[in-house]
Amino acid sequence: MINPTMPTMPVKADNPMLYCIGQDANQLVHIKQILSEQYDVHDFSCVDEAQAALAQKKPNLILCHLSCLNSEAQSLFSQSDASAERVRVLILGPKLSVLEQISILKQGARGYFQEELLDDKLLIAIELIQRGEVWVERHVIAGLIDELNHAPTLSSEQQQKLDSLSRKELEVAELVSHGATNKMIARTMNITERTVKAHLTAIFQKMNIPDRLSLAIFFRDLR
Repeated sequence: MINPTMPTMPVKADNPMLYCIGQDANQLVHIKQILSEQYDVHDFSCVDEAQAALAQKKPNLILCHLSCLNSEAQSLFSQSDASAERVRVLILGPKLSVLEQISILKQGARGYFQEELLDDKLLIAIELIQRGEVWVERHVIAGLIDELNHAPTLSSEQQQKLDSLSRKELEVAELVSHGATNKMIARTMNITERTVKAHLTAIFQKMNIPDRLSLAIFFRDLR
């Protein structure tokens, strides 16, 4: 049982702001205890409360429990636009099927986090999402890519961006489209993980693609 009166570490003024939406008060306290040293956490009991706060100031990330998603939840995902101040959304909840997780990703969430992993993985998931990655199981990414397997019509600008990639960058992108992790890519190409990350950064910049999932979908469609 979580003790709501348990003291937490003081929040530093320059910590990234995070909105946490959930109906379970004990879970909210638990999450704040996990994140309090690295994030300025503001908790809300429903989407409407968080939406009102968003009108005043946007956080770096929104962590929303699945139970709070309703017809108003799309307002959260609409915050995740292409601007520099976009807000990324991570959905938290019980284990879901692949199709259910894909549905959440399609709405605009940056990932789905199983609440049973709170203590071990939450900080890692949030850090990855803030870097532009997604947080889902690998087989969910594969399922999403397979659903979106229509062949795109490349504009001349897109073709120019594609042509700007080096041979190594193209190889990295192709491996990403098959669901390979950085470690797997490094082993396959006989390079370091640091080099893989450098290639990915260059690819994102050249292609104007925001994250790994978008890159995987784009190159999967080219096959």
